[in-house]
Amino acid sequence: MTDYLSLLEQPVPLLTIAIVLSLLLPATRMQQWLTQSLQTLGLRLNGARYSARYLKVAGGAVLLCLLLPLVATYWALSVLAPSPSLLEPLLLWCCLDLGRLSRTLPSCLQPHERQKEMARLALAPLCLRQTDPLSPLGLYKAMAEMTTLRLAADAALLCWYVWGGVYAALIFALLRYGAQAWPFKIEQWRAFGTVASWLYRAMAWLPFQLLALTLLIYPGSMRAIKAWPQGKLWAYPASGRLLAVAAAGMNIGLGGPRRYTDATTYYPKLGTKNYLNGSATRALFIRIIMALLFWLSLGWAFTLVMLFNV
Repeated sequence: MTDYLSLLEQPVPLLTIAIVLSLLLPATRMQQWLTQSLQTLGLRLNGARYSARYLKVAGGAVLLCLLLPLVATYWALSVLAPSPSLLEPLLLWCCLDLGRLSRTLPSCLQPHERQKEMARLALAPLCLRQTDPLSPLGLYKAMAEMTTLRLAADAALLCWYVWGGVYAALIFALLRYGAQAWPFKIEQWRAFGTVASWLYRAMAWLPFQLLALTLLIYPGSMRAIKAWPQGKLWAYPASGRLLAVAAAGMNIGLGGPRRYTDATTYYPKLGTKNYLNGSATRALFIRIIMALLFWLSLGWAFTLVMLFNV
């Protein structure tokens, strides 16, 4: 009995509880509220009259001012709670996009033409680019790229929870939502969101590399290996490498033009030259999920071996 109770204090079972909670009850409203709150706070400080250097300092200072109360609040709750370890799955649940994506993507991938407008509306809160002018091909590319990167961010969050505990996960979550609320790709937020973007990319680099390496073991691995250097073409090579490997493994193409504002931005093309469709987008989503399950299974195996062989 003691072994089973101690199992609930290990990070892998706790993050599994968070994953199940996210799939059963996605924290969509909580995530939207967090992003909108950070954006509202940023709008009060991000003025066009300020210099770029000042805005960079201000963006970093806001993160620090938010982090200290968050850490203090969580520490106080963990001290007062009868079961402090059960707070950790709740924190992870608030930050996981897996459940949100699992509810959104099936409706977006319906073959009926009338579903395309519904897909554009469903993607708008999840995707930084403008969804109204997207063609069917652009819609599939947006879904594929958004799904891959958001699931990779979920994997990075869980990795930091395993490596550094709940406080490391809390720091990563704050940086993730800061990067989403103050997107570096938009000119308005470029200076203010610099610190959040750089720190987020630094913490996400290793988990993104591990996920990209995991995708090499699936069918199409030779194409994926050849596409590995394409990641250097992307503004953030870790994301570019992950997208290139994922696309080449599925024998599809990602990247290309997109609109974040009224102007069109041209991104390097990744993967192969084959066009993307609904079935390939769904297969890519399943492949990323299988890669995450691979690491989760390894974590469970390691946890059980260490626990019951002590």
